[in-house]
Amino acid sequence: MGEQEQTVVRVQALRSNTEVNEAMVTPIIDGISRLTSVDFHQYKRNFVQRQIRRQVVKRRLRTEENYQEQILAGQYTAEALINGMTVNVTCFFRDPPLFEFLMKNIFPLLWNRRRNRSEREFRIWIMGCSTGEEAYSVAMALHESVGSDLSKDKVRIYATDLDEVVVHHARRGEYESADLSRLGPDFIERYFLAGEKVRVIPELRRQITFGRHDLLKDPFIRHLDMIFCRNVLIFLNREAQEGICEKMYDALNPGGVMVLGRAESPTKKYCNKGFVPLCRQNRVFQKIEPHGEEKGLQGRSMR
Repeated sequence: MGEQEQTVVRVQALRSNTEVNEAMVTPIIDGISRLTSVDFHQYKRNFVQRQIRRQVVKRRLRTEENYQEQILAGQYTAEALINGMTVNVTCFFRDPPLFEFLMKNIFPLLWNRRRNRSEREFRIWIMGCSTGEEAYSVAMALHESVGSDLSKDKVRIYATDLDEVVVHHARRGEYESADLSRLGPDFIERYFLAGEKVRVIPELRRQITFGRHDLLKDPFIRHLDMIFCRNVLIFLNREAQEGICEKMYDALNPGGVMVLGRAESPTKKYCNKGFVPLCRQNRVFQKIEPHGEEKGLQGRSMR
């Protein structure tokens, strides 16, 4: 085989691993949505296509039709199907500049406001928590920032994900030593227990409630001081994004803070109306009331 022919074969092989049979996408989404009770039609089409193709390659199937046949034959659990349609990329203190900004500016101000109002709990919701690293990072950063007492101060962090498999992992709070590479020795000593695997200390784990939650249909947790919804909206279509932004607005206390992913912003309806930026670079936004009752953090220089 000549060099040109070999190049053609390589290109065809690469294309076979990346292209999706468009005619099969909707039937596969129909099947997965029906079996999992998750409406994947509300996810961006190109994202769904990539996930389907990855599953075909991962399971060494010849075509998307083979994948659909196996789905309809009941060869996969709902958990396996959901896991195959979601992205679980995470690590401790992902995006360090964001955490530095929160620890210096946001956590102290929200914490003091809560104390001044004698509110019972400081409440945070981590959406799309994956295997738990972000939730534990937020908890550690909060305590480092405000100097709170793990055994006394009432902090409640809710951490949820669509994928029950990763939620179970997060709830255990066990990680490989290599997973802590971003953390300094002081952090590791204060917040982890050594063993065959390192484990988050019980005092910190008790402040975090992990659970499965579908942002598209399940009721939202309310009366929140902060919401982290990082790298979730980016996978959803515009209508779904609008719905979630509206629910986040309603779920936050007046002056509450929302944190999004680097490539995300509030939808047009809520940009500069429901939420104002506290730091555009780090995608940190504050809820504002229609009549401006809550001044909160507005007007402060945080950029």
